[in-house]
Amino acid sequence: VLHGVSDSAVLSLPTIEQEYPNNASVLFLKGLLATDGENAMEIFSKLYNTHPTSDYGDDAVMKVAEYYYAAGLYVQASDWLRKMPIYYSRSEHIERAVKLFLNSLIVSGHKDTAIFYSRVFKRQFPNLNVDGKINELLKEFEKSDQEEKKMIDNISNITTPILQPVEEIDAIQIEDILLQVPKGLYSLQTGAFSVRNNAESQRIDLTIAGFNARITELYRDKRVLYAVRIGYYNSKDDARKIGSQVKTILDFDTIVITKD
Repeated sequence: VLHGVSDSAVLSLPTIEQEYPNNASVLFLKGLLATDGENAMEIFSKLYNTHPTSDYGDDAVMKVAEYYYAAGLYVQASDWLRKMPIYYSRSEHIERAVKLFLNSLIVSGHKDTAIFYSRVFKRQFPNLNVDGKINELLKEFEKSDQEEKKMIDNISNITTPILQPVEEIDAIQIEDILLQVPKGLYSLQTGAFSVRNNAESQRIDLTIAGFNARITELYRDKRVLYAVRIGYYNSKDDARKIGSQVKTILDFDTIVITKD
């Protein structure tokens, strides 16, 4: 799979599963081949729960955590990411896990807890620049807070709306406008960020790569998150096909969503 031979792996998987049921390597392969993000998450979760000490235990934890993180479910993401320094402190993923864990805590409103854990990680991982990471994340968080307050101030400064004359639109123009309305019920989400600039950076990467990306504002726990989403598709299969392309070209994980 890692070398681009997923087609043959898909064909071989049922036979391999029958021969080696609940084998850690087979579960990991099955998770990698899954085209549905939620299904893949469930497979990797099962892999961790049944084979936590296998060679794929840390990979499984990161896959589940990244799924929740990409979905903007930061509390669930932090629950999984916390397992990394506890059970897999020597994993190759530890630096990324620490950063995502601290960021998940900050974005979900647990800034003090993030600072506490940063001190723990500083002792546990002296080679990691934990101070730099927490300071960077806190700056992003504060910047997001300032942007949010500025937006609220701007809204509260608005008194009476200024009414503009309405231009008459004929039936042909209306029909043209209606034709531009997206018809598909499904979209892909590649991430949800507390800082709009970070979302914009990912949107630009996707656009340059040829994907029709947009930013959608979400409201979670009284905070604004900026979700990066791609396209409007008529079926989950259509969305998953594009998700596979995104993974191949940019190595971004995606999840299928059903509404903005």
